[in-house]
Amino acid sequence: MNQGNISALQMALLLFQSVLGSSVLLMPSITTQLSGRDMWLTPILSVGVGYLVVWLALRLYRLSPDGTFGALLEAVFGKAAGKSLGLLFILFQLHILSFVARDYSEFIVLNFYFKTPVVIVLASMILLCVWVVRKGIEVLARCGQLFVPVITVITLLVFGLLIPDLDPGLIFPLFEKGVSPALKGSIVVDGWFCQLFLILYLLPRVKDKKAAKRWGYWSVTAIGFVMLSANLTILMLLGDSTSHYIYPVLTAARYIALADFFEHVEATVMMVWVLGEFIKISLNFFVVAVGLSQLLQLKKSDALVVPLGFVLLLMCFRSVRDYQTLAAFISTTGTIYILIGYVLFPLLVYMSAIVKRTVKGTIKVR
Repeated sequence: MNQGNISALQMALLLFQSVLGSSVLLMPSITTQLSGRDMWLTPILSVGVGYLVVWLALRLYRLSPDGTFGALLEAVFGKAAGKSLGLLFILFQLHILSFVARDYSEFIVLNFYFKTPVVIVLASMILLCVWVVRKGIEVLARCGQLFVPVITVITLLVFGLLIPDLDPGLIFPLFEKGVSPALKGSIVVDGWFCQLFLILYLLPRVKDKKAAKRWGYWSVTAIGFVMLSANLTILMLLGDSTSHYIYPVLTAARYIALADFFEHVEATVMMVWVLGEFIKISLNFFVVAVGLSQLLQLKKSDALVVPLGFVLLLMCFRSVRDYQTLAAFISTTGTIYILIGYVLFPLLVYMSAIVKRTVKGTIKVR
């Protein structure tokens, strides 16, 4: 699992889908509740956070190019404190992953498989992700290279087919209630962009490090473009009523009907969601497994994957009771929680490392 290399493009595709896997379906509804008609501006206001997180991850990687994030924590804060912080960070990532996996299962059960127990949907996806992670990063990267372009093309095609039904007038008036609603909604979108911190775990396996920096920033730009397209399309189709739909993109897809034979596009949306969440969950699961094996200094981390799969399944039911709990978490405390874990904490580590390197002249990372 710890072996294998990937290209910078494959890395960018994995990052791209890890953010968009759940944001496209959920974001329009949540941002409309917070920002009203200015919801389409939220990706523009938040894209800077994506660039910041990629820059921060690149800087942390420079401090420990041959080590790991856990090893850097030990070098900066000492062995005992470093290991404790590393374990807390892994638990944080596993907690976030449980919300991602439960979000996937809730969408499938609420919209398509009404009588299927949630545990069956969850267990089947986690089992597939366990198998892929055990095969290694190269297999996951090739899955991303195969599926992500298909997912992106189909998503943009759905938006394109809705163009005849769009009303640009629904965008106006801009800043009807001032700038604060747009800023409030952008904080939620920041929570998705900050998940780009996972690039730190992919950089050691990227063959071309110089290209990785360029593709990392390009992935942020591409994510912002797709988010903007989704918000504009849904707003011009549904207007203020977007906030009343749980999955407005799915609702919008049901509007599509061409020549009385091209219909039921929502089935395609389900396919895109399943493929996208497969990539997102697998990447996050890979990061958790690798991080824990590095913390425990295991030579072979394959043995951790299956037990972690069972732990994840249990946490999915422990952390999230239902969709209402999930939506409330994302739109309120969850965003702050994610920003602290993926932005403020790494920034604190980076600043502490710079101070220690300035004082002692170097940082020894195992």
